[in-house]
Amino acid sequence: MHLSQAAMNLGQSATLRLNDLARRLKAEGKPIIHFGGGEPVEEIPQAAYDAALKKLETRRIKYTPASGLIELKNEIIAYTEKQYGFKASPKNIIISGGAKQAIYNFLMAVVDPGSEVIFPAPYWVSYPDMVKLVYGTPVVIKPKEDSLLIDIDSLEKHITSNTRAVLLNSPNNPSGAVYSEDFIGKLVEICESRNIYLLTDDIYGRLVNKGVKTPLPFSFSKKILDDSPIVSVNGVSKMYSMTGFRIGWSIGNEAIVKAMTKIQGQITSCPSDLSQAAAIGALRRGEAFIEELNASLDKKRSILINELKKFKKVKLYAPNGTFYSFPDFSAYDKDSARLANMLIEKAMVVTVPGVEFGLEGHLRISYCGDEKDIIEGFKRMRELLDK
Repeated sequence: MHLSQAAMNLGQSATLRLNDLARRLKAEGKPIIHFGGGEPVEEIPQAAYDAALKKLETRRIKYTPASGLIELKNEIIAYTEKQYGFKASPKNIIISGGAKQAIYNFLMAVVDPGSEVIFPAPYWVSYPDMVKLVYGTPVVIKPKEDSLLIDIDSLEKHITSNTRAVLLNSPNNPSGAVYSEDFIGKLVEICESRNIYLLTDDIYGRLVNKGVKTPLPFSFSKKILDDSPIVSVNGVSKMYSMTGFRIGWSIGNEAIVKAMTKIQGQITSCPSDLSQAAAIGALRRGEAFIEELNASLDKKRSILINELKKFKKVKLYAPNGTFYSFPDFSAYDKDSARLANMLIEKAMVVTVPGVEFGLEGHLRISYCGDEKDIIEGFKRMRELLDK
């Protein structure tokens, strides 16, 4: 049977594949510890639960407008203004089935065959394949040695006449690194002056260490929103532990939002009515939940750093946000996939190889699970690697 070129060339998401593996091993009764997860263990906010239950009790879960409910858009406007001092309008917002669909809608709307899309390594595993799915060309910029952040000069050197967009994820998955205000300000200036789209993946923007701030890129814009090539993507998945609700959103100029809405309408019709109700509840009354989640992650981060320091040959890069770390294990094995496989087989610990994120020798280690699992997982790894 024939399969399309796009399907044949598409790789499987490494993180989803490892999640499936971890579930299977646990179901088999194996004492697996999962450091590859991308969702907090915390239960959803009470406000989200209450709003979803209230909606269910109406027994009317129907289609919504293709770009999402106006009630949720208004909550996003209020949230964005309160947290970032930036006010959008409903016409500038499209709600989608998670941040991943939001990013794909954007790429579908702006990328032509052969257009180049630039993003730094380490990158989220889906970026290259998402660009290829719309027949674009991924352009990856690697950081200098002993850094997990690129500099603005390196990025600017990769811009060509074929560059259509820049993708930036900060705080970064997989590293937890946060780009500076100076970097983001200069990047906004470059993209606006050259009329290149800038999509910022801000899904982890509120999950940062004390004293760390992640500004919205619109803060640096010298243009009104409807003249700017900036698009910001966010959602409820990470900051409210609502990964299964699949609600994300994009903020951008009216023209790009209209284009993304047409695309979404032809693919999924609209985001879930029930999930949007839950998202309204979370945004309206869930601020305390984010504070509690950050406090929990801060404690786990300290445990992670202390445990990583006990290894003989790990190069540690302390994360400033998200719930991921990206230490360098190359002194044990430069082949991160081989090392990750050995850790699964001999230590029953699941990690994600750095090669999947564009930087070999590293392992992505998530610390959003239980504290006891973090300690036990690293103990097993040290017993295997430092014996």
